[in-house]
Amino acid sequence: MPMTVTRHGWILALAFGGALLGLGGAFASTPAPRDLQADYDALVAVQTRAIDRSEAERAATIAASYRERFGTLSAAELDALPDASLDLLFRAAEIPVGYTLDPYYAEQMSAAYERLAARSRVEPRHRRSMFEAWVMVRRFAAARRIADAAPDAGHLPLLQATPVPSGTAALWAPGEGADTLTRRPADLTQPRIVVVSHPLCGFSQNAARQIAADPELGPRFAKQSLWLLPQTATLDVDQVRAWQNAHAPYRMAYVDLQRDWPGMDEWGTPTFYFFKDGRVVHKVVGWPADGRKADLLEGLARIGG
Repeated sequence: MPMTVTRHGWILALAFGGALLGLGGAFASTPAPRDLQADYDALVAVQTRAIDRSEAERAATIAASYRERFGTLSAAELDALPDASLDLLFRAAEIPVGYTLDPYYAEQMSAAYERLAARSRVEPRHRRSMFEAWVMVRRFAAARRIADAAPDAGHLPLLQATPVPSGTAALWAPGEGADTLTRRPADLTQPRIVVVSHPLCGFSQNAARQIAADPELGPRFAKQSLWLLPQTATLDVDQVRAWQNAHAPYRMAYVDLQRDWPGMDEWGTPTFYFFKDGRVVHKVVGWPADGRKADLLEGLARIGG
């Protein structure tokens, strides 16, 4: 899975991608199988060319390319595809999942996956990718079904999903159990610094250490910051707890759905969002070797508290 480097930080863009539309009605006669290799290669080329665009532009470009090339496939055409072409469709469908975080593309992966399974052609890599796609788009029940049937596909912690109104910014935080995450709404009405970060991101680690050691920044971040993981394909409670132990008193959690967090348009790590009265009033991207103290102080001045 490709990892995209950006200014002074990373994007854990677990770049899933893809194809597989149009699961409509069957034709009276079986259509001739399509050769999808050229379409797949064209989609990959679009992905490569879009890598330097903004996150929103990149996602839209890749999604449009997928729909153009694979959006007319009917259920009958899918049934007629040979195994190798179904695998191509599955791999194509991985591509937009990670960029768009749209369950639609995971469903397209699943259409190819189920047909491969019916032919006993599912391999461990298919199970892992399907599991990760379901986790990434937060379809946890579907992910757990795969993990229960094939534990090597991936692991899900115990998830305690407290009710959260649709469209509300929510997060998954370590719960009381050793391997437990609890969903709860995020309070963005109070002055808040949301730091998009990741335990394995060296830039995030450097930022946490330098901020904690700074007499001006440290106390404010201890009181007002939330360190938030992007909508990734893994939920690792031990990893988050280890980061929190190393960087106490900062707290870290997984985002539920990125689209529900207002004003957060970049999810590279680290990115700092300063919230006041529920909206972003300042943003700082990346963490160079000498830090971004002046930029962070500007954000703190804007939110007060």
